[in-house]
Amino acid sequence: MSVPASARPATPPGGSPLPPDAGVATRVSLLALVTVLVVDVVRAAGPVLDRAFAAGTLPVAGTALGTFAASGVVAALALLATGRRTPGSATGRTVLVAVVALGVGRLVTQAVHDEARFVAGLVTAALAVAALVLTATLVAGRPGGGRQGALGLVLGTGLSAALQLALGTWDPLWRGGVAGTAVAVALVVLPVVLALVARDEVPTGRPRRTWVLGPALALVLMVLANPAFAASQSGLPLRVAGTVVVLAAALTAWVLLVPRVMVRPVRWSAAVLLPVSVAVTLLASGVVALVALVVAQAAVGVVLAVALKTRRPAPPGLPRTALATAGVGLSLLGVLLVYLLAYDVPLGVDNAWVVVVAAALLAAGGLRWRTPGTGDAPGEPAPPLRANALRFLVLPSVALLALAWLVPVVAAPAPAVDRDPDAFVVLDWNLHYGVGADTTVDLEQIARTIEAEQPDVVALQEVARGWVLGGGVDMATWLAERLGMHVAFAPAADHQFGNALLSRAPLTDVEVVPLPYGAGPQQRSALTALAEGPGGTPVRVTSVHLQHRETNVPTRLDQLAALAEALPADGPSVLAGDLNAGPGSPELATLTDAGWTSALDAAGDPGALTHPSDDPATRIDWVLGQGVTFDDARVLGDRSSDHLPVVTTVRLGG
Repeated sequence: MSVPASARPATPPGGSPLPPDAGVATRVSLLALVTVLVVDVVRAAGPVLDRAFAAGTLPVAGTALGTFAASGVVAALALLATGRRTPGSATGRTVLVAVVALGVGRLVTQAVHDEARFVAGLVTAALAVAALVLTATLVAGRPGGGRQGALGLVLGTGLSAALQLALGTWDPLWRGGVAGTAVAVALVVLPVVLALVARDEVPTGRPRRTWVLGPALALVLMVLANPAFAASQSGLPLRVAGTVVVLAAALTAWVLLVPRVMVRPVRWSAAVLLPVSVAVTLLASGVVALVALVVAQAAVGVVLAVALKTRRPAPPGLPRTALATAGVGLSLLGVLLVYLLAYDVPLGVDNAWVVVVAAALLAAGGLRWRTPGTGDAPGEPAPPLRANALRFLVLPSVALLALAWLVPVVAAPAPAVDRDPDAFVVLDWNLHYGVGADTTVDLEQIARTIEAEQPDVVALQEVARGWVLGGGVDMATWLAERLGMHVAFAPAADHQFGNALLSRAPLTDVEVVPLPYGAGPQQRSALTALAEGPGGTPVRVTSVHLQHRETNVPTRLDQLAALAEALPADGPSVLAGDLNAGPGSPELATLTDAGWTSALDAAGDPGALTHPSDDPATRIDWVLGQGVTFDDARVLGDRSSDHLPVVTTVRLGG
């Protein structure tokens, strides 16, 4: 059978044919860089959408649905702008238009604040989904393109994880300043340059199963390109777990370049292993969870290579592409939204199963009987890949990984404390997973506020470690390194959301106290430990977060009873946290009757308010003590969270 002209190597002037893989490295690299930018933008949509939570759960859901459905409109406009209405498939020029629009939106989001950032962030999220779909279909829409598309997505996953690890998981959008702006510009310029190089590319078709990009991107955001998730789920240090994540993507990229890897046993094994490994990753913990994550990454690579092949291209037409793109956006959102809303509207089952179902759908999209990698007609070979050259595309992620390991070495030491040696300063703060009242994730401002008070112990609640609404940041690790303090973390809603203690001296007798679920809707816990007090005397400090609904008084009372039973009576104690109960409540009466004294009532302003931070109306954040006295207690004015912090000076003896 003769090979169609479209599949033959091009012959440039001079008569020497181009190598059979000409342009592959450019296309794969373009998709990898677009993936990094898209992950950055969609991850930022979590904190941006948090602004809508003030209006309620339904407004958040409606806003999110409208945003991600609009990605189909964006794709249609890009196709119309480049004359692709009839075929409905993206050319290099279509991708260039989409990537430039995405880059502009990303830079605008970096530059504006408050309400303007809310609008710009959501518009850019719609642009991001459209750009990813158009780029992926351009790369995959040719003989052998399924493997090329999968390779680009996997390389982008590893590069995104490595970049986030190098930034300490604090994304450039929220970091701001010279460093944040420089990284943002690089994120935009690099894919735009490659899109310019590839602007004359024309695909031979569009994959039928474009919808797999939705669940795939959800897995990338929540698990595969999320070093903080890997660290919190496995219990290993951030850089150790993050290194495994990055190397897993690099290894998967190499595996995809093995010529015979796509045989039927491998493909079907990958489809079976994908949902199983994702389930183990989310439902297990420790090293087992991390090993399962590695397996999931490899399985995703193989499944995408099969799902994105174009042996039977999708029917032409702009409406089909627009609907397919909207479907990607809505399926991505469906996974993220249902998973997160389960913390406020319980599903009746562990919300981890939402992600497992997404993995199962993705696996189903990769089930094909015929081996991929052939041309568009039966028996027609696809151009071979130069695997040795393409393997070098993993080097940028490895370089960023090396940079991530160097960052702690050059970190500034913690400032020395110069104050009364008999004083013991405790600061309490519900961090609202790092999202401030002005739609920011300003970890540096949080650190400066804590640093200025020179606390011995910091009790934190709603600490995010890879939570989507917090932008994927590992707050516990970042703050501990920035402040030069020891850290202990206790999962609450899940391993990515909980309570923490920071301490100048090492903590001992660290214990997580699970609290009764009661009326729900969220699992709660307390974290208790012994900290070194004045003269080396141990002081027990407990960080706690009680159930939040106004009608949940019985649940909170049960939680306080469980906490009282679990806490050892081993000397001076400080209880700090968000009790979701105000002055005069049954909860506070229970604590007072048990011998606890409120710091603000004893040594500060009894009328001080702590929530919400932009317009305080109530006091639900407390520092209480037994066997201690309070010299001073204040509510600080930092609005980096929706709660205001409380700081107090403790002296032993009561």
